[in-house]
Amino acid sequence: MSESRETVLRAMAEDIAAAAPRGWKRAELRGYAFASHGSGHRGFRFEPDELNVHGANDIEVFDSLRRLHALTGASDNLTVELELESRGRCRAVLSERLDRADDGGFRYLLDRDSVPPEPGDPGPGSGAPEAGDPDEAVALLGAYLRCLGEILGPDARPNLPPPLPERYRRKVAFGLGVRLPRDLRALYGVADGDGGTGLLHGYSWFGLDTVAELCEPEERWWVVRGWRRYVLQPFITEFGPPLAIRRLSDHPAWVPFATDMAGNYLAADMAPGPHGRSGQVILIGRDHSDGPTYVADSVTTLLRRQVEAVTSGSFTHEDGGLWIQAGDLEYHRRVYREVCTVEAVGPDAAPVRGVRPEIRELTVRNAPWVDLERLRGAQALWWVSTENCPGADLSPLRDTPVEVLDLDLTTVELADLAGHPTLRRVVLHTEKPVDLRPLLSCPALFALDLTEAPEADVSVLGDAVGLRHLRTRGAHWATLRATSAVPPSLAVAELAMEPLTERKLFWSFDRAYKPRRPTLEDGVDWARGLTGNAADIWTFSGRWGRSARIDPTRR
Repeated sequence: MSESRETVLRAMAEDIAAAAPRGWKRAELRGYAFASHGSGHRGFRFEPDELNVHGANDIEVFDSLRRLHALTGASDNLTVELELESRGRCRAVLSERLDRADDGGFRYLLDRDSVPPEPGDPGPGSGAPEAGDPDEAVALLGAYLRCLGEILGPDARPNLPPPLPERYRRKVAFGLGVRLPRDLRALYGVADGDGGTGLLHGYSWFGLDTVAELCEPEERWWVVRGWRRYVLQPFITEFGPPLAIRRLSDHPAWVPFATDMAGNYLAADMAPGPHGRSGQVILIGRDHSDGPTYVADSVTTLLRRQVEAVTSGSFTHEDGGLWIQAGDLEYHRRVYREVCTVEAVGPDAAPVRGVRPEIRELTVRNAPWVDLERLRGAQALWWVSTENCPGADLSPLRDTPVEVLDLDLTTVELADLAGHPTLRRVVLHTEKPVDLRPLLSCPALFALDLTEAPEADVSVLGDAVGLRHLRTRGAHWATLRATSAVPPSLAVAELAMEPLTERKLFWSFDRAYKPRRPTLEDGVDWARGLTGNAADIWTFSGRWGRSARIDPTRR
């Protein structure tokens, strides 16, 4: 008999029941499987709660999750939610589009192909000439190697791979789709990288073929792509001098040329921001998904720092290792919180103080008379958050490029933000009614979170033609469906977790709160109501085999 999803799910339930801790009554599994044949889960949860201890997740279900992916014919990630009871009942939900959100609620993918716009201005950069000098870069590399020979000894001096033939170098460089900076191009005329020796501040300088490979979009594995950016990467900043780098998750003119062997890259930036210079060096990669980090104005400067460090004695040579103190490559990331953010608390928020040209993020807390007037004209202010503020005049934000507003105000008046050209994401926290209509005229707005704004009038959102990501609670979703006001442009919808609800019976002190909502059934019903009985959600209910029934009091 051929294998089916039902048989795999029953077998999974039997495996979980057999390995469950003693005394279990109920178990939940939230698993997933990828198109690349990978699989995993977010852990098992058992009832009673005291059974959720270290080791309770050591149950093998990965092969079964992969088989479910194949049997479902999923083209993308498949989520698998399985619930079972010790008395033999089980149920499951499988879907490529319905998944758990970060707060335990649910997320439904309405448009798989949707891609959020990037904040970086696609227009021309500063037009400033490259800071790097080809002749100086080559001379500095030679001086650096000589210094290393003097420190390490001639036998330990790095022997760099010879350069590729000039005609081949030109062919590879032409195929990149972007020109290399002049100083880096000259260095490839001397050597084809460093052979993995970590010559540049501990980063290994790539050979030219590897550079070409990493310029291919499909090889840039560290970039969050597609609709996932709505929820995994909703805000991109840049770490460096204001407007030196474009605020993008990636750009084809960012050319990786060295790596720390841990998923991070030095890259030549050939598409700088308005205050940057072509050929400047930035950090991108695994640890820089929230934005690139400025390093230096050129590869030449990067080498100059190395030479200055070794010639001035700023290094340690012991136990066969050489550590060169040539500056902190992540300086701008490390000082971001000190230089580029302001936190105004209480009296300091009336008016907001400490606003500098470098400010990107502002948080205002516990400020009953907050005055935002000093923000007017702040050229790099992307993010404003208020916490526990009764009210605020938001009109000064009209004259800023703010993109993210997280407003915790007793009363929220959005009229002053009507038509704001850069506003992209708004989160509201208020118990008072809110008129959302001014936001509908903001051309860049694509994300709205009304989870903590229960009295907001969502019936107007049917006219939100550009809204792509909406997160709110069940009552709002019910209103949207009842008034046919679900925004037609939505790509990602989220059903947020409801707050805990106290039980009304005075004697139920040992069970003070009702179970959290939404439940799995709530999530399925919501998604089907949102889409008109979504066909991509597959449900199963039944029993796991009687022959495999495990006595829950065993062990």
